[in-house]
Amino acid sequence: MILSLITITLSAAAQISFGGYGEVSYRSVGNATDTFDVHRVVLYTGYEFDETYSFNSEIEFEHGNEVHIEFAQIDGHYSDAFNIRAGHILLPMGFMNETHEPTTFWSAKRPLVERYIIPSTWHENGAGVFGTTGNLSWQAYLVNGTDDGFDMQKNGLRGGRQGGEKAAAEKMGITARLDYQATGGLLIGTAIYSGSTNNKGDDVVDPTELDHHVQVVEAHVQYDSGPFRVRALFADASVENADQLPKASIADDIDGWYVEAGYDLLSSNEDLSLTPFVRVEQYDLGGEEQYNVNVLGLAFQPNMNIIYKFDFQSITSEKGSLADSNNIEFTLGWSF
Repeated sequence: MILSLITITLSAAAQISFGGYGEVSYRSVGNATDTFDVHRVVLYTGYEFDETYSFNSEIEFEHGNEVHIEFAQIDGHYSDAFNIRAGHILLPMGFMNETHEPTTFWSAKRPLVERYIIPSTWHENGAGVFGTTGNLSWQAYLVNGTDDGFDMQKNGLRGGRQGGEKAAAEKMGITARLDYQATGGLLIGTAIYSGSTNNKGDDVVDPTELDHHVQVVEAHVQYDSGPFRVRALFADASVENADQLPKASIADDIDGWYVEAGYDLLSSNEDLSLTPFVRVEQYDLGGEEQYNVNVLGLAFQPNMNIIYKFDFQSITSEKGSLADSNNIEFTLGWSF
């Protein structure tokens, strides 16, 4: 009897997976108070029900006092070409929204285009399909629509994320992604989100309420030869009747782009990495909010699961309410 229980326990344990990642950052900002922050600690758990169905989830603790479910989903694996996913999912937008462990990117902070135009980390409730055929991979999901409480000219679409918490779902959205992985380390892809907003604060649906249709389109390309990697992304977001939002915007379209390149000086060593990098970025939140961002940094990995990051960031305003600033940031990141 005891041997049987031990066998069952070991069998169940073999179906469970556990992991996580995190970041601690010190930031010196030219026109604000310096900060030292436990930015995030994320715990991953997974379970394989059988050869077809699996569960995967991440719970994120931010700034020492915030807790979020980043994703919690059931996957059905039928073949390389066709699979299903349902639950609380990450939208397949940009480089960073799905893959953002600190050991997978060099900079202390994610690019601002992938924080404001693509409001990473963007996760909603939904279901859909995904697969890979040859060099093509694709995803398509139906998710709850955004909330209409965002302030486009202050923080882009970030305020529209519902994050799965009693999400209003009178209006839904769709998101889809297509990537082509060529030989020689070249990746080319695009993704789209399209859906109408919900008014999460309303208890009663108003049929006369204006439709604030939201559309986000992005295109991305990456070349990764091993020691050298360069990536570029362009994103555009538009909102119908933006001037009638609860936080009215004078602009109905925001956009941005960035190009980032780095070279691993220790590429001959499989256990170490030392990568100086540069990123040039520009984003426009509409109207009078246009910014240029230049980042020069260094990322060191004494182990492929640990990373030390140093950034110098210069933000200048072509037009905008924020003052120009020069910022320095140190980040310790890990994943396992």
